[in-house]
Amino acid sequence: MNSRRLRRRRSWAQLAAVGSLLVGAPLTAAASPEVVAVRGVTSSLSEEFGPAVPLAPLPGVVAVPNGNGADFYDLSGAQAARLGSFRTAGAVTRASAAGTTVFLFAGARGVVAVDASDPAAPQASGSIGNLGPLTLGAAAPSGGGVLAAVDSSLHFLTWDAALGFDLRRSVSYADGRRVAAIAARGDSFLVASNRGNVLGRIILTLYRMRAGAAPESLSELAFNGHRATDLAWSGPIAFIGDGNLGVLVVNVPARTLVRSVPVLGTKLVRSLDANDSTLVVAAEGRTFVRYTRAGAARDSLAGETVRILSQDPAHARLSGSLAVASTYDQIDVAPPDESGRSLLEFVSTIGGAEPAPVGGAGRVRRVAVANGLAYVADYTGGFRIYRSGGGDSALVGVAPPGLNSRSVDLALDPSLPLAYVASGPAGLEIFRIDNPAAPSLASSVTLPGPASAVTVAAPNLVAVAWRGNTPGVVFVEIDFNPIDSSVVAIARGSVNSPIQDPRALAARDTVLFVADEILGVASIGFNNPDLPSAFGPPSAAPARDLDLTGTQLLVATRTRGLQIVDVTDPAVPILRGEFAMPPLLGVARNGPSAVVFAGEEGAVVVDVSVPATPFARGPIGVPGFARDGVWIGDTLLAAASLSLERYAVSPSAVGVAALQARLDAGSALPRALLSWAPVRFTGAVGQGVVGLNVFRDLGTGAGTNAAAAGRRVNRDLLPPTAVGAVDDSLTVGSVHRYRLEAFLVDGSSVKVAEGSLVVPSAPRVGRVYPNPFRPKAGARAAVPYRLPAGAGAPVLTLRIYDVAGRMLRQVRTPAQTTDGFGVVAWDGRDSRGGAAPSGTYYLRLTGPGLDGSRVVTLLR
Repeated sequence: MNSRRLRRRRSWAQLAAVGSLLVGAPLTAAASPEVVAVRGVTSSLSEEFGPAVPLAPLPGVVAVPNGNGADFYDLSGAQAARLGSFRTAGAVTRASAAGTTVFLFAGARGVVAVDASDPAAPQASGSIGNLGPLTLGAAAPSGGGVLAAVDSSLHFLTWDAALGFDLRRSVSYADGRRVAAIAARGDSFLVASNRGNVLGRIILTLYRMRAGAAPESLSELAFNGHRATDLAWSGPIAFIGDGNLGVLVVNVPARTLVRSVPVLGTKLVRSLDANDSTLVVAAEGRTFVRYTRAGAARDSLAGETVRILSQDPAHARLSGSLAVASTYDQIDVAPPDESGRSLLEFVSTIGGAEPAPVGGAGRVRRVAVANGLAYVADYTGGFRIYRSGGGDSALVGVAPPGLNSRSVDLALDPSLPLAYVASGPAGLEIFRIDNPAAPSLASSVTLPGPASAVTVAAPNLVAVAWRGNTPGVVFVEIDFNPIDSSVVAIARGSVNSPIQDPRALAARDTVLFVADEILGVASIGFNNPDLPSAFGPPSAAPARDLDLTGTQLLVATRTRGLQIVDVTDPAVPILRGEFAMPPLLGVARNGPSAVVFAGEEGAVVVDVSVPATPFARGPIGVPGFARDGVWIGDTLLAAASLSLERYAVSPSAVGVAALQARLDAGSALPRALLSWAPVRFTGAVGQGVVGLNVFRDLGTGAGTNAAAAGRRVNRDLLPPTAVGAVDDSLTVGSVHRYRLEAFLVDGSSVKVAEGSLVVPSAPRVGRVYPNPFRPKAGARAAVPYRLPAGAGAPVLTLRIYDVAGRMLRQVRTPAQTTDGFGVVAWDGRDSRGGAAPSGTYYLRLTGPGLDGSRVVTLLR
C-alpha cells in the first residue's frame, strides 16, 4: 500500500473521548479514510466439494458447493465442463435449488440466494443472516420454501425474487436431538435427527409449508439403535443412511420401517440419493454402490452393483443418468491442517459414458512473491507458480506433490534461484526455480516429524521446523553449485526445547523467532548454527504467524489477536501494542498497515503506525478460509485456503457518507436507531446492487473478540432504497461501530456509510474505556453515564484516587448528553497538570442520580 496515500486517524475510543464527548456523535466522512478492497480474478481455484445439486430446468447442469461458494458444471457432454463459479463470504458446504435459484447455506453468513438462470454468470439475488452457523438446508422444489438448520434448530423461510426472504418460524429441539439431514419434496420437508450418544436414536419428522400458511408438523416417528448420516426421499419412500448398519427403508405416509439393508456387510454409509428407479450409496473404502428399486412402492432394493472410486466418497447425488460423487483422498491429517484433495467423480447408472473426474489443485497455505510471480505452497496441490503482475493470474508451473508431500510453508532465497518448501511428512523440499515453467526438486531433508515452517535465516542457511512427538527446529546449510545448479543440503544444529508446536519462523541477525501454537513466540540464537540454543521465556500467547520488518515483529495469535513487538533487543522483546481479534492464522505487513487473516471471518487491514494504538482500517471479505497473504504494492494476494484471491487495496479516494447512530430514549433496554441518507449508486456498481446490510463492526469493547467482518444487524437484506435500521442487541459500556454495505450481484460487498455509538452501562455509571489506557498515545479514560429522567443539565464531578485512597484530581464539568447519555474523561494528569505514573486508579463520578466508582489501569 502506498504510504503517501494513508493518513493517521484516532482510534475509536479516542474519537469518542475527545471534544464535547457527546454519545452517539457520528464519524464524519473526512474523519475515516478506510481501505477499499476490489476483488480481482482468482489465481488458483480449488474445491472442497459438497453434494451436487441438479438444476431441474437445465438438464445436465449441477451446482456444487465448493467451500467458498458454488461451481456450476454441465454434465451433458463427454467431459464435465465448468460453466461458471460464484464466490461469497462464509463456509459453504451445502446448497439446494428451486428452479434456477440456488440457495447457499453459508455458515454464520446465513443463506445466499443465487440466480443461476445463466450458470456461466450466476448472480446473487438476496440473502438473510443472524440464523446461526448454518450447516444444512433444503429448498422445496415447488418453490417459495426453504428450510435451514443449525445444530438443534430449524428455520422455515419463504423466498420471493421480488420480496426476498421472510423468516416464518423457528423451531428449537429441547430433547437433545441434532439435525443430521434434510430432504424436500413439493411443499414438504423431511428432517432426520439424531439423539443419544451410545445406543442412538433416529427421529424422522415431516413438515409442510404451504403457500400463505404457517409451517406445520405433520408426523414424527423414531427408530432406536440407529444414527442417521444422510437422507433421500423419493415417492412415499425415504432412505436413511445408517452408518455401519447400512440403509433404512421407511414408508413415510404409512409411518413404518420397511426394512434395513446392509451395504457390503458392515460398510460405513456416508451419503445416498434416490430417484424413481435407482438408489446410490457412497460408502467407506472408495466404495460406490448402485441399487435398482423394485416393488409396487419401490421399497425393495435389487441388483447391487459395486464400483471402486479413485478416492474416498463423502457425498453422492443423482443428476439424470449420472451419479456425482464428491470424493477426498485418504491421507491422515491433524488439525488445523485441511483434509485431502477433493474430486468430482462420475458413475453412469445406465452403463453409458462417464466424464473424467474433475477437481481443484488443493489448499492454498502460504504465498510469496518475487519478480512478478507468486509462489504458492498448496497443501495437496504441491509447489505452484502463478503470474502476479497486472490482471494476469495464469498458472506458470507446477511441481506436483509426492506421495507423502503436504506443502504448508515456503520461503524464497533472494540470492539463489531456489525455493524452500516445508512439505509435511516429506520434510524440507528444495526446488530450483530458474525456469518457473518447470520447477524441479533439487534436494530434500528428512526430519523427525512433519515439516511445518521454513525461513531463510542467513545467506545459504535455512531454518526449518517440524511437529510431532519431539518437535523442533533445525538449521540447514545450502551448498549451491552455479555451474550445474546442483544443491546439497547439510543439516547443522537443532533445538527441541522449549518448542512444542511450531507454525511460522522469522529471522533477524542471529536470532530466530518461532511462532508456537502452544507456547507463543520463542527465541533461538544461532550465532553458531551447529550449536543453536533457546533464550528467554516464550511469550505465552499461542502464535500462528510472524511478520518481521526491521525491529518490529507482528505476531498473529490464537488468543490475543495481533501483537506488535519491539525486538530491538531480541533477548528482551517488548510488547508495544495489541489489537483484539478472533483467532488469527496469518499476518502480512505493508508500510504502516498490516493485514490479518482470521479464517472464515475474512481479513482486516490494521494501521500499526502507532504501535500503542493500532486500529482497523476496514475488513476485506475474503471468500473461503483466509489463512495468509502477501503484498505487491497496493495489490494483496490472499491465500484463502481454497483459492489465491487478488485484491486492489487502497484508502478511500473520497470520504464515506455518515451513518447516524443514536440511542432510543423511549426504550427500556439499550436500543440503537440507525439512519443514513438515501444511497445513490451510479455506473456498473449501481446496476449490480442487490440490497444493503448493516454490520456492527470491530471495537465494540476492550478485549472483545468481535468477528472480523462484524455482526450483521439486519436479519433480512435491506432494499437498496432503505434509509434506516434498528439494533437491539447492544452491549452496555461499549463502543459500537456501524458499517453500511451494498451487497453486489457477484457476492462481494462495498462500504457506503459508517458511524459509531457509545453505549454506557445503563442506567447510571458505565464501564471505563479504554482500560488500560495510554495517555502518551493521546487516549483518555472515558466514563460513560446515563442521567435519570428530568435531571436537566447538571454539573457532574469526577474524582480520581490512587490505590492508597489519596485524591489526585477533581474534575467538575457540565453534563453534555444525547438522549440522557454522556461521557466524562480523564487525561491521566493530576491536579497540577503533571502526568500521573503508571498504576491502578479509582474514578468516582457523582451528580444528580449518579454515584459510582470504576477502576482503571494507566500505562505510560
